[in-house]
Amino acid sequence: MRIWIQRLFVAALYAGVASAFYVSVDWGRNLQRDAPEVFLGAAPLVGRNFRDGWDWRFGWGLVGAGAIAVVMIALAARGWFESARLRIVVLTTGLAAGAFATLLALTDGRDGLFYGVEDDSEYLANLPITPPAGDFVRNFVVDIDNYSVHVRGHPPGYVVLLKFLDAIWLGGSWPVVAISLISTVLLPIGVLIALWAVAGPLWVRRAAPFLIVAPYAIWMMTSADAFFTALGAWGVAFIALGVRRDGRGATWIGALGGLLLSTLLFMTYGGAIYVVVPAVIVVAGWVLRGRRGFGSGATATVVGAVIAASFVTLLWLAAGFWWFSGAEATRGEYWDGTAQFRIWNYFIFANLVIALFAVGPATFVALTRLRVGRVWILVGGALLAVMIANLSQLSKGETERIWLLFYPWIVVAGSCLVREFRLRRLTVPANTVLAGWLVVQATSAVVLQAALVSKW
Repeated sequence: MRIWIQRLFVAALYAGVASAFYVSVDWGRNLQRDAPEVFLGAAPLVGRNFRDGWDWRFGWGLVGAGAIAVVMIALAARGWFESARLRIVVLTTGLAAGAFATLLALTDGRDGLFYGVEDDSEYLANLPITPPAGDFVRNFVVDIDNYSVHVRGHPPGYVVLLKFLDAIWLGGSWPVVAISLISTVLLPIGVLIALWAVAGPLWVRRAAPFLIVAPYAIWMMTSADAFFTALGAWGVAFIALGVRRDGRGATWIGALGGLLLSTLLFMTYGGAIYVVVPAVIVVAGWVLRGRRGFGSGATATVVGAVIAASFVTLLWLAAGFWWFSGAEATRGEYWDGTAQFRIWNYFIFANLVIALFAVGPATFVALTRLRVGRVWILVGGALLAVMIANLSQLSKGETERIWLLFYPWIVVAGSCLVREFRLRRLTVPANTVLAGWLVVQATSAVVLQAALVSKW
């Protein structure tokens, strides 16, 4: 009886999600038609053409991305992710994820890589009008109206990074694209290190291929959020490694995590909610202290992280920027902008539909089947952060990019799908099942890229 109740609940959940997809598209189109100021165009997603962001097209980048996917699917079917050395699996995952995302972006040629760098709304366009770095940071809150929408929506950290690159003769568009590429490669490596620390090598092997072909890849090479996401992932990885350890070493590793996570706070205000992910790991470390895979380092890790974060915060304060003042100024800009036209009763569920577009259908199925507590530590932390972000009303649309921070941690849920499938006399090996789900994910990513001309 209990099994049938569970099946009915899952069936109702699937039906509800299918209905939410339909309503989000239909209602969103009506909103765009009646109030062009909502700037969707590909409701609930954001398209570059705000009247109709859907634009089916072909580019050789799609073929290249498909080829990468086929190679990964073949490796999965042959059991390579299970048998290769773990370090090689992790490194291959990073390189393949970078290649897959880059080739998807190249569907639109050079424009696919550079539009999100060179558009007037982006960071790079502000460099000619910003004062020297010290004055920029010190007067950022006062002068916030002078800058483009992306600069107004974030702390000054990323612009300061671009100014630094410009000062060492790495100015222009290519270094910014390179940042996104390097970040796209490093992101899954950081996620898998954290997964290894929390759940062990088996789950690293099972999750790795899902991080290569996840649909969110189409937004990685086209926005600064790729850098934010990688920065956050490595911060979480160090926290997870610190919690796993015993003794003084945990403090130093925690300090590295705190350094990266606090730096993230000065790149994106979403970093404040992102702290939920490492916080859940720390709480799990306290609860599971002394059990397999968990040391006694949770408290030492927190101490190191807090000291490092305090140091970074004081540096920014000394430079003239107080995080809370910046957040308040950005909040005012947010409500004076597009957000005022985006009705909350639509976006409270449309945001979640966008997230499902980004993580792919296999991830959604996996969330209904995941029973591994250690993996849930990471997945649950990310889901909790998403719910907080959604209820904050500071994410109304555009969550395909804004929530990139959280998606990789949700995608690792796909690891639970790697198991034998039995139906009466038919037995499908686990590796074949994995390959099948990768086909679903990769197809979703390629089709979405072929159909959507994203704003970023």
